[in-house]
Amino acid sequence: MNSPHCYGVTINMKRIFFLLALSGCFFSFARADHQGNERQGDEPRVILYQHADYRGDSLVLYPGESIDNFSGQTFSNGNGLNDNVSSIRVEGGAEVFVYENARFRGAVMRLTENVRDLTGRLLSADPRDNWNDRISSLRVAGSPRRSDKKKDRGYEQNRDIDCDRVIGRAYKDLLGRAPDEAGLRNYRGLMIDQGWTEKMVRDHIQHGEEFRIEGADRIIRRAYLDVLGREADPSGLKHFRQAMLDKNWTEGDVRDDLRRSEEYRNKQAAAKNRTEK
Repeated sequence: MNSPHCYGVTINMKRIFFLLALSGCFFSFARADHQGNERQGDEPRVILYQHADYRGDSLVLYPGESIDNFSGQTFSNGNGLNDNVSSIRVEGGAEVFVYENARFRGAVMRLTENVRDLTGRLLSADPRDNWNDRISSLRVAGSPRRSDKKKDRGYEQNRDIDCDRVIGRAYKDLLGRAPDEAGLRNYRGLMIDQGWTEKMVRDHIQHGEEFRIEGADRIIRRAYLDVLGREADPSGLKHFRQAMLDKNWTEGDVRDDLRRSEEYRNKQAAAKNRTEK
């Protein structure tokens, strides 16, 4: 027959075993949760924050996602997104292209690492002009995770490219002139320091004021002379200028459209008839 003392010991031992089992379950859940968080940290993603030092409202975006207009968009807790981003986390090998204006226009900056305070990233040569509260659209891309961000492929490739030649070619094609020293220095820095591609340089020039005033018309007139053998009429200039400025048409798009025109087909048919005679 068990003594009361032995019975009490048995009860206490059961309680101890129960508490140990319960703590083991808790540890297992905690470890699983920690591992889940680690996996989440390895996943390519970008986190936008309302305030510097990764504070305030936030919004998480993943590779392949984009927002073409921050106007009307909100952070996760409802605060307005447009011109309201002050810090950014870039995790898991993701990269993000942020734009000054909606629909991926205006100045653009490529990021592959965290930025604690966007006031430290200049928007122009003016030290007072920075990216804080200036982002209006963005694209998120993914890339393999790297242990050394300094070996980022885009930066390394641009250090091997003759940036001055790329910039000079873009100026000549789009503006019909050589780049001025300030423009050359600005785009050279963007290509080397922020990984801009030739397409990004051309897009930026194409949305600049000089191109809007002179460059587009110069390209359209050149296309008319080469394809149709005549000067561009006012309605044609207006039509193709709008297509280039609003729809991002290239000179190739203008020439292709002219070649699909009835005027071009008639011209080709007349040339063929003259040859046959």
